[in-house]
Amino acid sequence: MFESYTERYTLVTLSYYPGCSLKTSSRFYEESFKAVFSFFGIGHRELEDWSCCGASAAHTIDEKLGYALAGRNLALAEREGNHLFAPCSACYNRSVITNTRVREDGELREEINKTIYPLQCTGTIEVKNIIEVLHDYVGIEAMAQRISYDLSSIRVVPYYGCVLTRIMKMEAFDDKEDPVSMDSLIWSAGAEVVNWPYKMECCGASKTLTNKEMTLKLSSKIMDMALSLGADAVVTPCPLCQLNLDLLPYLGRNDKNLPILFLTELLELALFGELKGTGSHIIPVDAIVKKAKKK
Repeated sequence: MFESYTERYTLVTLSYYPGCSLKTSSRFYEESFKAVFSFFGIGHRELEDWSCCGASAAHTIDEKLGYALAGRNLALAEREGNHLFAPCSACYNRSVITNTRVREDGELREEINKTIYPLQCTGTIEVKNIIEVLHDYVGIEAMAQRISYDLSSIRVVPYYGCVLTRIMKMEAFDDKEDPVSMDSLIWSAGAEVVNWPYKMECCGASKTLTNKEMTLKLSSKIMDMALSLGADAVVTPCPLCQLNLDLLPYLGRNDKNLPILFLTELLELALFGELKGTGSHIIPVDAIVKKAKKK
């Protein structure tokens, strides 16, 4: 079914940086955004020879090493002549910070380029996350006009996570503490957006590896709030947020849980009426998929 909706034009081509998550635990996120991008004519070319950007810990151990790791991937995108698309929130955060610092700080730029030689990073491209790509190259009005399935019976809470917009000492693409850019995309897909106070709460992030109890506590708090507001699902653009919330049954939570969808999965439902990654979710999403009705 997905192939029958594939468009035959390309509006733009982006250099795609998958990071670690979209090739491992969140492979179905990659499948999802590819289906949506193909429909709307957004081309992407995976960076050749990309490497870890160090998002989890590198910059906390050695700041310059963190810049060099992210700078190497930026340099690869510059060589291709494309803007960089980073769907992972942590990868986006580190990449956009590095890109800005390299562009504005000549001394740092020189030091990084010595480290990644013969590659050169100048900070002249743009770094975009999934929300920016959909806003910049599709737009909410055009998206709303192309929807084929009715999602009006689905109530969702938009969960941005704690790193996507909190980019310190530089301008962010949305309000750092009360972002709304994903809300409008959810609205354009036809689902009901539930306003809530936990859109920026931390889910535990990488603490899941070293302190599962902390992740259980923080993610359960988010889940309980979503349930109390009568939501049918949580929608997020972040692989780590999706994974932590989806892992709640394995972390020890015995209470009710809601499906955790990626933003592009909600758009998949609105466009195609089905999900490529249904079987990859820990918390079942079948009930949500059944709510999508052909217009």
